[in-house]
Amino acid sequence: MFSTIATIQISIIYAQTDTAACNSCCTAGVPGIPGNHGNPGVSGPQGMNGVKGEQGMNGVKGEQGMNGVKGEHGMKGDNGRNGLDGIPGKLGPTGPQGLIGLPGANGVKGEKGEQASQQKSAFSVVFTSNPGRHAVSPMKYDTIITNVGNHYNLDTGKFVCAIPGVYVFHVTSLKSSGGGSVLTRIMKNGSFQVSTLVSATGYHSASTMVVLDLVSGDQVWTQPYGTSHNYYHSGSNRHCSFSGFLLYAA
Repeated sequence: MFSTIATIQISIIYAQTDTAACNSCCTAGVPGIPGNHGNPGVSGPQGMNGVKGEQGMNGVKGEQGMNGVKGEHGMKGDNGRNGLDGIPGKLGPTGPQGLIGLPGANGVKGEKGEQASQQKSAFSVVFTSNPGRHAVSPMKYDTIITNVGNHYNLDTGKFVCAIPGVYVFHVTSLKSSGGGSVLTRIMKNGSFQVSTLVSATGYHSASTMVVLDLVSGDQVWTQPYGTSHNYYHSGSNRHCSFSGFLLYAA
């Protein structure tokens, strides 16, 4: 390559010398036709890397490309960790009633409890002698069979309530064989409650019962209805009686 360059330089020197000699004695001729381009020269050696240029401006955003082809289904991933418990939901509606279950086994028998103290009041009185035509007044039975609490007064013929509560009273009366009748009333504080009536000929008896709600101090007794209904008969067989007892305390 260096010999070619030297040959070209020598040719240029001779040409310049001829032209100078010619110009001194000759007139310049007409320029000739340009020659053909020569062949491209051989590539020179690679130069050194230049200095890095400044960063250029951001380019304009390009148009969105077309959707690509859907890829193949990937492999199933591992199970993730359990999440935190959520907030409890609202109470749902009540479901239908279930079937009745089988009876359970009997429990162990408990210990015997203490009996609660109960207030007591009861009496039964009779005529052991014949009262005959009893006056229209409280009937004073002459014999006490039972007097629990001592609430029946033999002198007045009256039961006096000492324990408020509900009481049961019962009376039985026997009519003599003669004429007339027997009508016996149960009285409470002077007010008529119930009565028995016997008016047939001969010996006949009748009885009745009543339940009364009493307060402390109330009085209960029996007495004939009137002088035409007081033909009583009694004796050692105790045909006429009056009884009462506390059913339960108030």
